[in-house]
Amino acid sequence: MIGLIPRDNWEHKFSDLFRGLAGALVPRKQGSPIYIAGLGDCVPVRSGRAGLVVAIKALNLPPGAHIGVPLYCCSVVFKAIKTAGCIPRFIDVEPETFCMSTEDLTSKRSQLDAVIAVHMFGNMCDMQGLQEAAQGKPIIEDCAQALGSKIQGRLAGSFGTIAFFSFRSGKYLSVGEGGALFSNDPALCSRAVQFTDQMVTPNYADECAHAAKSYIKSILRSKPLYGIAGYHLWRFLNKKMNLSEKSGVALSKVFMSDLTLIRKRLPHLDSAVKKQRNNADYFSSMLTMASGMLSPEKPGAFYNRFHYPIIFPSMKHRDFIANYLLSKKIDTIKYLDDIVDVAAKHFGYAGDCPTAEQLSKRVLIIPSNYSLRKKDIQHIARYVNEGWEKIRDRAVVRDDLR
Repeated sequence: MIGLIPRDNWEHKFSDLFRGLAGALVPRKQGSPIYIAGLGDCVPVRSGRAGLVVAIKALNLPPGAHIGVPLYCCSVVFKAIKTAGCIPRFIDVEPETFCMSTEDLTSKRSQLDAVIAVHMFGNMCDMQGLQEAAQGKPIIEDCAQALGSKIQGRLAGSFGTIAFFSFRSGKYLSVGEGGALFSNDPALCSRAVQFTDQMVTPNYADECAHAAKSYIKSILRSKPLYGIAGYHLWRFLNKKMNLSEKSGVALSKVFMSDLTLIRKRLPHLDSAVKKQRNNADYFSSMLTMASGMLSPEKPGAFYNRFHYPIIFPSMKHRDFIANYLLSKKIDTIKYLDDIVDVAAKHFGYAGDCPTAEQLSKRVLIIPSNYSLRKKDIQHIARYVNEGWEKIRDRAVVRDDLR
C-alpha cells in the first residue's frame, strides 16, 4: 500500500539519530531537569510509564493501595500501578471528553487511596470536579497525551499532587522514549529524584541500541516505508506476539539520546500544537457526522488535539469506516478495542464502567498530526464523509441507526 497515510506521527530523522548519539556522549549531570514552559523544572524519567511508577512511590502509598484509574486508558497505566505494588480500581469516563467521570469517582471514592486523572486524547479532565470528588486523596495527572493542553489558562500537569508526561514515539515530541515528572511540592520532587537516582544508568552500548531502534521503528512507521512494510509488520507482530499485552515497564534512568531530543523539540511545541489544532478545526467544520459523534472543545479549554476521535453508533459502523479508509490509503486506530478483555483478564475489572466499555468498541481515531500536509487532511475528510454516506445508504447498517 504505497502512499498509506500513517495513523500517528513517528518523527525520528537520520539527523536525530546522530544528534541523540552525540548527546549520549556528554557526561550525565545529576539532577539536570527538563524545563517545560508554563510549569517549570521537571524530573527526567525513562518513559511515561516509568514516571508513573516513580510518582506512585513518591506519594508513599501503602503496599496494596487501591488507585482509581479510568478503564478507558492504555493498559500500560494498569501495569505501572501493579509494578508500583498497588491495585487498580476502575472508574468510568464521560463520553464528551473520554476522561474520568466525577460522578463515578464520587461513588467509588471510599474504596480508593489515590486517583490517576488521565487527560485522554489531549482533552482535559474536569480537574476541579475531580479534586472535589477525591476529597483530599492525592491525584496523579497523566499528561502523556496532554502536553500543552489547558483549562482556564492553566496547563495540564499544574492541578494534581504530581503529574507525568511522555515523549515517546507517536506522542507530540516523538523522541523514542523519555518522560518527565512535575509537582509543586518540593518534598515530592525530592523523593522522585531520589528514586530516579537509584535506577541503573544506561551505558553507551545501550544508548546506541536504543537510538538505532528508535530510528528504525520511526522510519517503518512513516511514509513511504509504512505502507510498503511497516503496516504489515506491525499487524503481524501484534497478531503473533500480542505486543500490547507483553510490553512491560522498564525502570532505568532516561536515555541521554532521548533527553537531547526532548530539549531540542520542546521549544517548538507551540508551533506543532497550533498546526494540529488547525487540522482538528478543519475536521470539525468539514465532517458531515452529527455533532455528538465528534469531540468538541469545551468552553474555557484549550486542547492540544493529540488525537481526533469519532464516536460511531456501533462497532459495525466503526469497522466499516476503518476498512473503507484503509482502501483509500488512510490508516486509523481502533483505540483501546481490547481494553475490557485485558483489564478483566489481568487486572480484576468487574464490569462496572459501561460508558468506557461502549467507547472501546465505537471510537475510531483518524490521522490528524501536525506533520500531515493540507492535501492529506483534505483527503482524509473527503473519504470519512464518503464512507459515512455509504453507511447511511446501506440497509444492512441503517437498521442500527434507528
